[in-house]
Amino acid sequence: MTLCENPFLALKARLVVASFFVISLGLALIFGTLGALELLPVQGDDPLVAPILYSLIFVGLCGSILLAARRVPLRLATLFGPWPVGLAWVQLLWLVGGVFLFSLGAFQVSYLALSWVAPAWVESTLQQSILLSAERATDPGLYNALMLVSVLVVAPIAEEFIFRGVLLHRWGVKWGIRPAIVLTSVLFGVLHSNLVGLFMFGVVMSLLYLSTRSLLVPIVAHALNNAIAWGVDLLATQPAANSINTLTEFRSSWWLGVICLLVSAPWLLRYVVYHWPDRRALLPYFANQGCELELPPT
Repeated sequence: MTLCENPFLALKARLVVASFFVISLGLALIFGTLGALELLPVQGDDPLVAPILYSLIFVGLCGSILLAARRVPLRLATLFGPWPVGLAWVQLLWLVGGVFLFSLGAFQVSYLALSWVAPAWVESTLQQSILLSAERATDPGLYNALMLVSVLVVAPIAEEFIFRGVLLHRWGVKWGIRPAIVLTSVLFGVLHSNLVGLFMFGVVMSLLYLSTRSLLVPIVAHALNNAIAWGVDLLATQPAANSINTLTEFRSSWWLGVICLLVSAPWLLRYVVYHWPDRRALLPYFANQGCELELPPT
């Protein structure tokens, strides 16, 4: 077996971090300047701004990575891999449902503890809703369309490309495949303000990628997870829904989070244990080429 060309030796994680901050600061300056000159069609606090900024930041971040990858070079077809033949859709849907329940339960339990430390912040978080924000938008229809694109298209593609496609390979090359799974999942959980729940989400998406060698599978799973979250949010905003909006209601419903964890944790842990990779397993980019990668010493 021949040795692989390794673009991830040059494609470093600090490039991703630096690009994120540069793009975010640049857009903040542009939007701030246009707002001060009254050239923006909407006010800065209009909910329409949120999905636009998110999409611009992450599309721009992916674009900066792709520009850097041209010099390496990085083969995108190899990174994404082919769609697996005979994918077990029923098992995938069960897995996505389990990950969603675990994330929901972890949010409930962890934020219950936070509610005694920062009650005002937790209560404001509970009152946030993607769909309710449309009521404050200048164009509710456009807001909902932009959020759908952001949540169901931009987020799954961009986040899986960055976290599982680039960072998993970069840190896998540097420290090994197991530490890379943990590190990328911790970062994913921190950035989504649900450390335990989204850590598990990141682990499962990483293992899906490793087991299928196709980044398309975690992208689809991510989109399905977000679609479920959107549907739950839609049900919670219905007039007949008994939604939890106050701190008192949230604290009294702690048992919902525990049930979600008890129901979902066993089969997720079974999936993780069964699919946890050997420390010398090939990362998907190299496995798809059928070549050998020289791993760091242990």
